[in-house]
Amino acid sequence: MAMQTLTDNDTQLILVQQNLRSLHPELVKRHAEHVELLDLSHNCLKDLSWLAEFEQLRHLVLDNNRLHEAQLRTLTQSLPQLEVLMLNKNEFSDLPSTMRLIRRLFPNLQYLSLHGNPICPDGLELQPFSGYLRYDYAYYSNYIAQSLSKLKFLDHGLVQRTYQYESFPINSYGKQLIKTTSF
Repeated sequence: MAMQTLTDNDTQLILVQQNLRSLHPELVKRHAEHVELLDLSHNCLKDLSWLAEFEQLRHLVLDNNRLHEAQLRTLTQSLPQLEVLMLNKNEFSDLPSTMRLIRRLFPNLQYLSLHGNPICPDGLELQPFSGYLRYDYAYYSNYIAQSLSKLKFLDHGLVQRTYQYESFPINSYGKQLIKTTSF
């Protein structure tokens, strides 16, 4: 069984770099009722279905897990209590699909970080993906702000809901033209 770190009266469970593909049922049974912060960074998670058992979970850190949309789909029940979701340095590559999943699974999310994913054009370790992105960070952040109405922080800053995006034509350079409407 993986080594674990529990802190703050067992409200934080930290299982970093344990080569986990899923969380062992015994760990879920033992900790799901009281853990508020779960850090599973630097693992190899393939199945997230067990997350639904963590009814007190407010903060979830899944950085560096090679996650993509398919792994989020293994979680079939929403976690309405979750406020903070860290998905940095994973493999999320489809912004609309990722946002639909996050909106359905984490409806009350207030903080989201997606640095280092192909969908996040932030310039942080995006090679070789950065050359293929068809939108910039402003489009990305506004798209997410429109998708997640309760979000307050995205990646490294406050969410600013200044634009509403509609369907856009493609210009001669292969980039979508952005039609903006101020609120």
